[in-house]
Amino acid sequence: MYNCEIFSVQKNSADVEKLNDSMDNIASSLYKRDIRVLFNTDIDDKEKAFTKVLKTTDNADEEIDYNIFVNALDTQDPSSFKSLFSNFIKSVEATLPKSEEDKNLVPKIKISTIKDLGNGYNGYCFKVSTKHYVVLPLASLTGVELDALVIDAVDKAQVIFEQNSQSCPDGIAYIEQAVIPKKKKKENFFMSFIPHKGDSKNDVIRKIIVLLAIVAFIVSAVYLVNEFVIKPYLNSQITSEIHSIAYSTTDDDGDDTTPETQNWDALKKLNKEIVAWITLKGTKIDYPVLEHKGDNAYSQYYLNRTYKKSYSSYGSVFIDYRSTDSVKSKNVILHGHNIRDGSMFNGLMGYGDLKGNLDFYKKHPVIEFNTPEANGQYKIISVFKTSTYYEHDDGKFFNYMQGEFLSDAEFMNYVYNVRIRSLINCPVMVNEDDQLITLSTCSYEFSGFRTVVVARKLRDGEKATVNTEIATLNSSPVFPACYYSRYGGSKPEILTFKKAHSKGLINWYDGAGNLEGSEELTETVKSNPTEDPSNPNEVAGGGMVIYYEVKFVNHDGSEYYTMTVEEGDSVTPPGGTPTLPKDDYYDYTFTGWITDGLDLNNVQYSMTIYPNFTSTPKAPANQ
Repeated sequence: MYNCEIFSVQKNSADVEKLNDSMDNIASSLYKRDIRVLFNTDIDDKEKAFTKVLKTTDNADEEIDYNIFVNALDTQDPSSFKSLFSNFIKSVEATLPKSEEDKNLVPKIKISTIKDLGNGYNGYCFKVSTKHYVVLPLASLTGVELDALVIDAVDKAQVIFEQNSQSCPDGIAYIEQAVIPKKKKKENFFMSFIPHKGDSKNDVIRKIIVLLAIVAFIVSAVYLVNEFVIKPYLNSQITSEIHSIAYSTTDDDGDDTTPETQNWDALKKLNKEIVAWITLKGTKIDYPVLEHKGDNAYSQYYLNRTYKKSYSSYGSVFIDYRSTDSVKSKNVILHGHNIRDGSMFNGLMGYGDLKGNLDFYKKHPVIEFNTPEANGQYKIISVFKTSTYYEHDDGKFFNYMQGEFLSDAEFMNYVYNVRIRSLINCPVMVNEDDQLITLSTCSYEFSGFRTVVVARKLRDGEKATVNTEIATLNSSPVFPACYYSRYGGSKPEILTFKKAHSKGLINWYDGAGNLEGSEELTETVKSNPTEDPSNPNEVAGGGMVIYYEVKFVNHDGSEYYTMTVEEGDSVTPPGGTPTLPKDDYYDYTFTGWITDGLDLNNVQYSMTIYPNFTSTPKAPANQ
């Protein structure tokens, strides 16, 4: 908590009276920002009186961290600030100590402008050691209420102090005196980059920085080419190879033909663990589906392997181990990565963000899922967004990764839960005799989110058409609690299938209605303990794959690059060069990411990584 003294500059009685009326609001608002107002002092606007007060801002009983001067400035340019503060600033600069390292530099207090406080008027702020100074214009000139003006200025000043903390932790910049440069011999092209005898200290530093920048550029270029050219190309080649095998055969005359279904003999010969083929026409989703019998909660073999069993960050589409009866499971759960180049399960994002995309759904209401035994078509019944993090849902976690069910009642309750979460009201009937497929991929609306598409198998004699014209967007889909914390609103009531059906709330059920057994969702119960997980990053769901968000940020904390990483995987910092804006005192050079204490080779939690900059002093332009 910072201690603060507010100085009221007595320019006219009306402004003084407004400050007295607003002081309670100002003090309360500042306290919420960890600034405690201890004193409110009237001060004369004469320059000598100002300087005297500034030199004695230390209180005998309390250490003051913030000195806020209200109603102090009456010009839009810096002239009124200079007339009041210049002597004080010069006197402080004259007494600033210099280390042996800085003996040839001149110390200057770094003064920053607090912009846009109203009607073209600005404020100013600076720091000396641990003391912060904030100077404001007359509220009556800005057209802003005094309490709002003070809080706006303090918020902006705190951002400025934070931004300056790396280059000027004590508010002091050390700059070089301007000197007349000596004539130097002309350098050839290579000498202009490589330090050599006769270079000044600054030339050596400059050339080293240039060389480092060239190396960083080359490394970044290699990374970008690998990520956005080589990897997509290799994955495209692998996909083309499997397509040429799956969609070609030889007729009786020995000529290649293109069949309507996959060549399962050729696919099985390539890899016996290819058990199905999934297609969503109009997207890049047209892949083999693999299943590895050794998968469990902690190991998914094809998560980062191709159908050739070689490593690839693209991975393969594979069946979740909880679908214990393989492609004959009551709910066949499929995983696929969300790759930015549009491959794998990225096509599922076309169904929309948190609002849903009705036009895309109308063009893609049916999924093809073929197996060696038979071709299958599945009508989509739900598109929803959910989280894999238990803590995102306040103890009401829904585990959609349930492949088998103990009763018809449990199955229909599962269907009820996926449909009340759907972004789109899909006009497709469902009953207890149906079979489902569930497509799941990473989603980035929140950390740990998934986009999930659920479809039910075409029934015997049923046509593969959906009357999409009567489909609508769901006005109140159920989201995890974290959604409502960010966007407001409240979660709709969640019943069970039987309760909702008895109240006439379900119009998509066409079964017999005589459902036996418990409605309790066994996988959700298993993954929903009465107490929060001991590990705050533990994923609910009895062993879902855990992913963490690794965010690289700019100097001001804004996002530079964000990636989602599986637990235990490594992170390669992104290419490019974050920048720190120049100021009157320094040039800044990016030197890398601050990773001290972070294990980027074994990611175990979400993290935010900041850039590091070196500063090079520069002489003022007017010297």
